[in-house]
Amino acid sequence: MSRAVRSFVWSLGLAATIAGNVAGCAHLIETRAITAFANSLEAKDLDALKDATSDDFKNRTLRTATAMEDLKILRLPDGKTTVVKVEPNEDDKNKKKVTVQVGEDKKEIFYELSRDEAGRWVVDDIYLRQKKKGLVAYKSVSEQMDLLLTVREFLDAWHHGTRDQVLDVTTPKLHACLEELPPSVLAQFTRQVTQGKSPTDKFKPTASLDEKVAVVKLPRMSGENIVTLALKKGKWQVSDVAIASKDEEEKLPSLLNLAHAVNRCVSFLSAYQDEDKRTLGNLCTREFFDGSLSFADLKQVKLPDPQLPEHELQVKLRGNRADFTLRNDSEFVVVDMQRQPETATDALPTFVVSDVTIYEIASKQEKRLSAMFTAQGILEVFIDALARRKINEVKHCSTQNFTSRVWSKMNEAIVSTMPLESFDATQVEYVSASFQGALTKIDVRQGGQMMTYLMRDEGGRFKVDDIEWQVSGVPKSVKLALEVMIPIQDFASGVSLGRDANQQSEAMELIQSNCSNEFNRAVWMQTKFVPSSGMSADTFLMQAPLTSMAIGENKQIEVRFGDNLYGAKVTMRQEHERYVVDDVVLVAGAEESQRMSMRSTLRTMLAKGEARAPQSIVPVHNVAPSDRRVQQANLEVPEDVIDPRYAPTNPPRELEPDEPDPFGDEPEPAKSF
Repeated sequence: MSRAVRSFVWSLGLAATIAGNVAGCAHLIETRAITAFANSLEAKDLDALKDATSDDFKNRTLRTATAMEDLKILRLPDGKTTVVKVEPNEDDKNKKKVTVQVGEDKKEIFYELSRDEAGRWVVDDIYLRQKKKGLVAYKSVSEQMDLLLTVREFLDAWHHGTRDQVLDVTTPKLHACLEELPPSVLAQFTRQVTQGKSPTDKFKPTASLDEKVAVVKLPRMSGENIVTLALKKGKWQVSDVAIASKDEEEKLPSLLNLAHAVNRCVSFLSAYQDEDKRTLGNLCTREFFDGSLSFADLKQVKLPDPQLPEHELQVKLRGNRADFTLRNDSEFVVVDMQRQPETATDALPTFVVSDVTIYEIASKQEKRLSAMFTAQGILEVFIDALARRKINEVKHCSTQNFTSRVWSKMNEAIVSTMPLESFDATQVEYVSASFQGALTKIDVRQGGQMMTYLMRDEGGRFKVDDIEWQVSGVPKSVKLALEVMIPIQDFASGVSLGRDANQQSEAMELIQSNCSNEFNRAVWMQTKFVPSSGMSADTFLMQAPLTSMAIGENKQIEVRFGDNLYGAKVTMRQEHERYVVDDVVLVAGAEESQRMSMRSTLRTMLAKGEARAPQSIVPVHNVAPSDRRVQQANLEVPEDVIDPRYAPTNPPRELEPDEPDPFGDEPEPAKSF
């Protein structure tokens, strides 16, 4: 090779060496800034790391004492760092983007550098290359660290912080919901979220995020917390929390929805306490409000205080339902709520109350609010209808059993003869209520005496099934008393009709249908007319007041009207599941000769041919006097039920030792109902 050639080759090599050194010198500043950051990170020197970064990076990424530990979670690649490319920022000369390769695998990451106030280049952010489901993306370290630190601050605030600190880490929407909660409930929710973590577990979140929404999962002993965050004005805030767990008691689909549902429940309790029915109409299902609360006296049933100072709240979201249980030592109250269809995609779910059930621990009673107030509403209509003797309205409020046994057998003529004067008063004072499944007993003070209305659930509505009154000598059951009285009065009506010579067929049919087989065989089947106008038995049965009823052997019932001077004693038997007249003893005076058995006397008259058929219409004198009343000398109300203000001032007078019985004879061995 000639000297000229050798000189040219040497010149090329020198040029290449100079070019390489120039390139190396060009990346020296960037390499120095990145190396300072990497060395500080490797040495776990937080102060040195802060010195190698921008103010924005420090404030977002290194703001806590645990920042060094949290940076490990991101798994920044370590090893020898080689600057591959430097790209100046055309819009900001104080920023540049640096592409580097790290370690033996030459993992590619991007550093964003910025010039600080002293003119030094420092790390402003780092972008890690991530590949997921075939898509490549670059995630900002400062954003990820800001997210992780926000989650840690959220957990710290919810575990140890004040109410304000708890609320400060949440979005405005969640903040508004949590702020309305009673203090005890908010404390309960924060415990539920933070207590599931094992003391030995480290902070090991996994996160997925896009530009404005992030989801962070945190392991707990039986599942994981799922924290959803939103980026608001450059700051991550918690927008919702969920708990996924194998334990059904720990599950929490959405804290936001739960808090909103609790607020609706608290609003319901508040409106109920204030008797604000307009607000209740918006907080309840239409069926519950219209069918129960709209007409109810809400003071009759007390519900827990809205701030729940004495009740512990347990709540579960189950699909389109929310079940609330408010518990203390004496009761637990269950509030059932239904989720309404959302009208907008981002709207909070609207929960409305569909019913409330109260369980009394001591008495083991179960009270459904809808049943209580529905029963009360039906009862008020029933009481008013019975006072006006509107039988069709009474039927509407009565069970099928009560209707078939009593009300369907009455007409306007018969109802006026029934001992219903105790029900003339429509002003009722509610005393107490007890609940036995489908049966509800409502104790009231009506017309100065105690009544118990038995309400039974029939087809989803509570209706009157019976009434218990406390009248001396008369069955406790009004249903039974009326069931016995109806055939007696129908029998009396048949006798009245029998005075008309042209009505004998109708009269005989009415009498026979209300008499026993023996009475019919002995008397009524032996004649085609009412003999001797039925001995005017109707005047005794319709004008004399009911005095007593007693049951003897073989379900025989003895019914007495009037006294020993004027009245009747009716013997009833049960045949074909109804009571019928077996005999009537008419009493016209105190002497034995002034008493006469209809069955025996009419049988003898028919046998001797002495019975007379009516020849013309005989005036009927069977109108009940206006002052006709059930003899109720002794109310027999238990002392613990009587309010001293309503205690009788004139107690019933007992018979003197020598004073005769009103009927003047010894009744058959019997026991009172």
